[in-house]
Amino acid sequence: MRAELTQIDLSPIGELVRIRKEETVLEERLAKMEAKNENVSPVVYARVKSDYEARKSELARGSQPLKEKALREYQRLKVLRVEVELAVQQVSLEKEELEFRKGLGEFPDDEFTKRLADCEKRLAEEHRQLEDVLQMRSTFAAAFRSEEELEAGTLQSGPPPPAPPAPHAPHAPVPPPPAPHAPPAAHPAGDDLTPDGTVITAVRPTSPGAKILSSPGVPADGTPVATPSHSATIVLPRARLSLLEGDEPVREFLLKPGASVIGRLVQSDIQLPSPDVSRRHAQVTVGPDGCFVSDLGSENGVAVNGHRVERHRLEDGDVIVLGKQRLIFRA
Repeated sequence: MRAELTQIDLSPIGELVRIRKEETVLEERLAKMEAKNENVSPVVYARVKSDYEARKSELARGSQPLKEKALREYQRLKVLRVEVELAVQQVSLEKEELEFRKGLGEFPDDEFTKRLADCEKRLAEEHRQLEDVLQMRSTFAAAFRSEEELEAGTLQSGPPPPAPPAPHAPHAPVPPPPAPHAPPAAHPAGDDLTPDGTVITAVRPTSPGAKILSSPGVPADGTPVATPSHSATIVLPRARLSLLEGDEPVREFLLKPGASVIGRLVQSDIQLPSPDVSRRHAQVTVGPDGCFVSDLGSENGVAVNGHRVERHRLEDGDVIVLGKQRLIFRA
């Protein structure tokens, strides 16, 4: 285990887990009250509800300084994780280069065997370090309400960096201003994201049942809306994959529109730095027709819900297995 990992302070975690359990009990009781409000007088109902909500507020106040301390420590863990993942990638590339050079006849067998053994030893050690980091991350995650709360709490504060200056184009014509009441331009081919992470794809309606409304824009409830008369907007839920340890998710990957490659190399859209995952193992494609996972010719194959597949349409709750790595699909 790296010395930096042993220096991360986990002292707030135990108390945060206890507080989180108490909050969950109170939330369940408050929800249960709604089904039983006809069996009790309004005065008693209001008194009990006020008591539960006051206790929740007290727990939230008590947890705030602990969360702030835990998030500072988690930020250190995230930095360490990047370092370990880069080390895994570096040693993996060294091994790949060594094998490539051997295939070109650069090394005699005995020298290659010695170098390969050293490389594999270092790679196994870096993978152990990464497993320790991921295990500690799951410890932090257990103390928070959600993955979003854990990750959002470690964003760096301060204003965003300034945008890079535009290239100098002295003779570029200035585009005319839009007409005062012109309709919004049609969305270019491709996809965009709303602030809540929803994927919006502009396509032509393909069936009489396609839903088109009268006004442009996307309301807060996510209802599909119309673009100009030649096209319609389809709102697709933002799909995601969660890496599982046992039955618990420990890491989440949002899926972008189009194709995302899963593999062990850092250049992958979804990196799983594990020796049983191929460099380019699988591909997940998100589009108007749904989400699909495809095997990219991996060594250990792709299985969905226990069945090996070459290409499979994903449904909410499907479990994808790549080597020894398990991911659950959420739509």
